[in-house]
Amino acid sequence: MGNELSDILKAVKETTGIDAMAFSASGALLCRTPGCPAVDFSFSRNEKEITQPENERITVLPLKNGVTVVLAGDGETYRNYAALLRPLLEGRSLEPKKERSSAEKLRLYLTGEAESEDERDLLKKYGDPFNGYVLTLVADVPEKLDELKNFLETMSETGDILVPVDNRSVAYIKKCGADDEYRSATDFAFTLYDSIKEELRIDFVINVGGTVHAFADVPNCFGRCRLAYSFGKMLTPNERIYSYKEYIMIKMLSDIPPESLAKYLDTLLDRDSAEILEDPELMNTAEEFLKNSLNISETSRSMYMHRNTLIYRLDKIEKATGLNLRHFNDSVAFRLLTVLNKLVKNQAGDKNR
Repeated sequence: MGNELSDILKAVKETTGIDAMAFSASGALLCRTPGCPAVDFSFSRNEKEITQPENERITVLPLKNGVTVVLAGDGETYRNYAALLRPLLEGRSLEPKKERSSAEKLRLYLTGEAESEDERDLLKKYGDPFNGYVLTLVADVPEKLDELKNFLETMSETGDILVPVDNRSVAYIKKCGADDEYRSATDFAFTLYDSIKEELRIDFVINVGGTVHAFADVPNCFGRCRLAYSFGKMLTPNERIYSYKEYIMIKMLSDIPPESLAKYLDTLLDRDSAEILEDPELMNTAEEFLKNSLNISETSRSMYMHRNTLIYRLDKIEKATGLNLRHFNDSVAFRLLTVLNKLVKNQAGDKNR
């Protein structure tokens, strides 16, 4: 029997001594308590009311989901027990549970929806210590997800875990150790991205949740991947790798009440700053300069831009905002300014929806 209905009827018998059985809408026997006499499902049924058919020592309890419970006895006592059972059974899943696949159990575990029994089994299976990089890969279009999954399956090694999440994303937990060739989860993500891009030439992003040392920490790290993707798409939509650690400041700021964020933004905004923040060309230049560690030569090369043109744009940003991006402290303030601006705009957009 082993399903929820069977367990409930067993508990009722242990408490009251009453035998019972249950039938599906088609008349198939779903379960019955041990020792319960068999009853033919030929009695007339009423879809709403509790009935006690004439010449049959039974009480029939029809439920909304089509299941019919039959108590092996009649009279007022059995009718009362049936009335008490109805609210306990209505709305419950009374069919035997379908066994979930390993991939589905893992998906539910990552999202925090796993049943306690499945969670215990997974923790026992993977055990601790468990060292791995937690990433998610998101295809720009659903049609390309299978290509991503197939590639990951071919390159995966023993101990790696691959979990389809939805129609566009897959979680990839890469086993690592002390002698691992990669310096960090982010380092591995860049190598992985280059390999996939060279082989498949499809558009996708990688979200980096970090490194875990216990399997119990995997769901939390998976949640960080989701946050990295959300913040990355909002703040740096042209990037292809989003790391949670890069957005921890944004996570902290997003927890601040909107009215406070707006005040902080007003404090940082000079008269002409707003115009700079709305200029795609200047903002892209600033982002590249920050990404290249404030290195003018590296930024010029990555943007195929003359050095003097880059310096001219940086000077223009400084004149409008009062922040010299070539100085570390000013570059941090500029990053804070851009983050606040996007968060405030995003929150204003949410209010208008």
